[in-house]
Amino acid sequence: MRVLKTASSLPVNKNRKMFIKCVICYIVLELFRAQMIETIFHMFPFFFIAKCVDISLSSCTDVTYTQTMYPNFLDQKSREVIEYSSEYILISVLHNLLQGECNPDLRLLGCSVLAPQCEKDKVIKPCRHVCENLKKNCLSAFDAIDMAWPYFLDCDRFFAGEEEGCFDPLAKLRGEVVVEEDLPSDLPATFIQFKHHSYSQMVSTLKKTASRCSHIATTYSIGRSFEGKDLFVIEFSTKPGHHELLKPEFKYIGNMHGNEVVGKELLIYLAQYLCSEYLLGNPRIQTLINNTRIHLLPSLNPDGYELAAEEGAGYNGWVIGRQTAQNLDLNRNFPDLTSEAYRRAGIRGARLDHIPIPQSYWWGKVAPETKAVMKWMRSIPFVLSASLHGGELVVTYPYDYSRHPMEEKEFSPTPDEKVR
Repeated sequence: MRVLKTASSLPVNKNRKMFIKCVICYIVLELFRAQMIETIFHMFPFFFIAKCVDISLSSCTDVTYTQTMYPNFLDQKSREVIEYSSEYILISVLHNLLQGECNPDLRLLGCSVLAPQCEKDKVIKPCRHVCENLKKNCLSAFDAIDMAWPYFLDCDRFFAGEEEGCFDPLAKLRGEVVVEEDLPSDLPATFIQFKHHSYSQMVSTLKKTASRCSHIATTYSIGRSFEGKDLFVIEFSTKPGHHELLKPEFKYIGNMHGNEVVGKELLIYLAQYLCSEYLLGNPRIQTLINNTRIHLLPSLNPDGYELAAEEGAGYNGWVIGRQTAQNLDLNRNFPDLTSEAYRRAGIRGARLDHIPIPQSYWWGKVAPETKAVMKWMRSIPFVLSASLHGGELVVTYPYDYSRHPMEEKEFSPTPDEKVR
């Protein structure tokens, strides 16, 4: 059967072909321009005087410096050449390849090689120890996807020792300098100040608390937020940093919603209280720490908190900062295993524990903060957990959803209800 083209379809097809031709021409011209720049540089190197220029790479706009120099350490002689390089494309997609692991650390490290810092028309190499530490922490993420460590992040070849003069490309991730408030000198060492803490103040307070009680406390990070802030935890136990058989593990999380700050401040206060009371010989606190391992994560959403703090107190913008920098509600970003448990309950012999995460869950957007907590839960056998919110006087126990969603007041016991 012969198909006749209508008059209205002809311009559409013609325009589509014209558009495709324009796109192809644009790509060819851009490639030609990049190649021409490379060729001209080799033919007339005396026309090119190396000097500092502003950084204009979209994946490197958040580095701690503003200028770089061409050619870079890979002998890439212009921004255009770098943007079309496989190295630049790789640092742009590493976040997705590694499912948020070591982000944005690896991207910033890559930027320090592709667009190194330039001052007074002189290039400064990134520090070797920064590269080595990051490689040590992130190599397992590459191994998990059967990928080798990128050649252009060779710590010996493209990085320098501190004695040679170098810069820390990850300095912005280590927090701002905290200006401490002057307190009376006659206060006891166990004095606790209850106040709002910025992210950097929180980190400083937790580190100082762990230092004061180093025999029973330590700090660590379970990962980073979308904007690169450490998700900082302080732990209390008689053997900080080590799991002990038959010693129960507890975790408490605050600030899941960035603008709900009460839980965050309570956990910061609790950390200081546990340390102070242990030092003062409080028998109840000493028994608690001697027989359990307690992990406190005051802020799961530090990006949201900083945004809410900028807005200030009040209800005019009560949703500002509630979600993450990716505009995700962490309280609704974890897999719904409750519905899966209800489904399995009707299947004879089906297990209601150790339920695998449905594959469909990964089709959506999963926040790096969410992934960090899930990884944390897999690495430590927690037996009890609590998430502290704000804005209402209520306690919610599992299951969070009823068997019948429309029955909000229906009692929804977990399988272990009778042993509580």
